[in-house]
Amino acid sequence: MGKNKHTTQTYPPGVVITLEELMRYEYYVQDIPLLPQHPVYTILAGRHASKLRGRGLDFEEVRIYVPGDDIRNIDWKVTARTAETHSKVFNEEKERPTFVVVDQSTRLFFGSQLLVKSVVAAQVAALSAFYTVRRGDRVGGIVFNEERNDFISPARSKSHVQHLLTRIADMNAQLPTRTHIRQDPDVLNEILHKTGTLVTHDYVVTVISDFSLANEDTFRYLEHIAAHNDVMLVHITDPMEAALPDGSLVLSDGFRQVLWDNSTRHNGERYTEDFEKMKSALTERCRNYRIPVIFIDTGAEVSSQLMHFFGKTNQ
Repeated sequence: MGKNKHTTQTYPPGVVITLEELMRYEYYVQDIPLLPQHPVYTILAGRHASKLRGRGLDFEEVRIYVPGDDIRNIDWKVTARTAETHSKVFNEEKERPTFVVVDQSTRLFFGSQLLVKSVVAAQVAALSAFYTVRRGDRVGGIVFNEERNDFISPARSKSHVQHLLTRIADMNAQLPTRTHIRQDPDVLNEILHKTGTLVTHDYVVTVISDFSLANEDTFRYLEHIAAHNDVMLVHITDPMEAALPDGSLVLSDGFRQVLWDNSTRHNGERYTEDFEKMKSALTERCRNYRIPVIFIDTGAEVSSQLMHFFGKTNQ
């Protein structure tokens, strides 16, 4: 139960999230291994080791000379001993700043069980930010809704993470109190276009949304960003999107209503099949651009879902 500075209203847990709650996610990343066995594309990815020719930070091995190797790295002792030219290989750490795109639009103010989507998006962003800084990289991003977007330039400190999370918590706290909402179907694409102008190369760009407004332009912007950066989509879902409860329901988009019954003409089965097809189609489409997609459910604890994904990816 928590209060926010925009209202004295008290909300049930999972409806809004405070800065204090987001700051606690620093402790969820303490047990994550900092050196994965191989490079991975994950929401939590930060610094990674890459083998580069030439001088670097740490000596790794000696191998047979390959045309194009820097002659300054020839190991003359090994070469003399083996009568075959050998080169030293160094291991250099490349910086991988993280740029999080956090959706806090009204479409995410929905949840049928444990949390609402907007709270889940905020928690995912907090985990990503703390993990990035813990690994020694910079973190920044954009927090947005239909009315505005806040840009936070990348930096490397806990105080900067707090600044980012403050923006997220402030925008999250506005959701229950919004009375006038400007419907903007292009808001996600506008933010992705802006992201493409802000990040240069070698970023880890994490886009956190339910992608309910995604269209062909969305994939065009994602492909552009992914050309020189690692992009990860975190798709926030809700159990009610996967299966509707049995019985008669009145469904509405705010303008129209429809009477729904799962048992009529196999409606429930087709509804679930359509959801699974959506997930598969999105995953396959993004695979073409080397963009991983992770689905996070509002009906389960967020950190365990992410930690399971991260640990599974690095095995």
